[in-house]
Amino acid sequence: MRFIFLSPLLLGGAFLNGGLALVVRTPVKPAVVMVPGAFHSPEFFVKVIKHLDQANYKYLDAVALPSVGHIVGRQPDIDAVKAAMNKHLKAGRDVVLVGNSYGATVIGEAVKGALHYPSSSNCQTSASTSAVKGRVISLIYLSGFLPWISDVEHPETKQDIHGMSPIFNIHDNNGTITPDGDMVNAPPQKAFYNLLSAKEADYWTSKLDFESFEAANATATYISYTGDFEVVYVVGDQDTAISLQLVQSWIDQPGAKFTVEHIDSDHVSMLSKPDEVTALIQKYSVPACA
Repeated sequence: MRFIFLSPLLLGGAFLNGGLALVVRTPVKPAVVMVPGAFHSPEFFVKVIKHLDQANYKYLDAVALPSVGHIVGRQPDIDAVKAAMNKHLKAGRDVVLVGNSYGATVIGEAVKGALHYPSSSNCQTSASTSAVKGRVISLIYLSGFLPWISDVEHPETKQDIHGMSPIFNIHDNNGTITPDGDMVNAPPQKAFYNLLSAKEADYWTSKLDFESFEAANATATYISYTGDFEVVYVVGDQDTAISLQLVQSWIDQPGAKFTVEHIDSDHVSMLSKPDEVTALIQKYSVPACA
């Protein structure tokens, strides 16, 4: 949306035909903080970053997760995302966060306590509709791998990730996970990049690193998708890493409040469908209750 302000020339400046100066202003686009999944680096957002830059998004941050290639817990991942987010919030810039796979879990915890716009489920009940800048607009989960609400409410019931995915090769001797648990039926080329060409899938597979088991297996301490924040779950309709049944189990939880979008993508949609991912970021760059 563009706002056009007509200012009398008495305020200074030269008169335009008829005594009015025409000033055209466009709203400042939010900062976008992008977080890759387990095994992946910020480089995997390269296509989306290029598209957003062309769409005049000025502030773009792709976060390197400490748990990729290092043995750490989840808190360093959360802290890295919070540092990128808070840099913009403190500067008065609104923020959209985008997380792929495990990255969705991380952004969901990083926003705890952050100033934010009302979610679409709370437009009528929230009093937070002021023009204060420096707030979280939305969280976009690209094939997000999520904690359940019960993980926070009843942490003793949380399942260990052993056996959760045939893709995971969990090395209990050194605390790492590698994505080569089933190299016959589900190598990374098929599990993550099944819509890419064989050459490109091989290239991106060569960029993967190990994930810290402690980080991936940690119990969540906060759930962002129960109505406080505008949370968009983007389902990859050709995702072979996360089943639609598992996705639906998150969406159908009592108390879960998602806006659900579908794109014809694989698990790492920022590589296979960068145009569609960019369009979704643009769509959810506006507060839901604006």
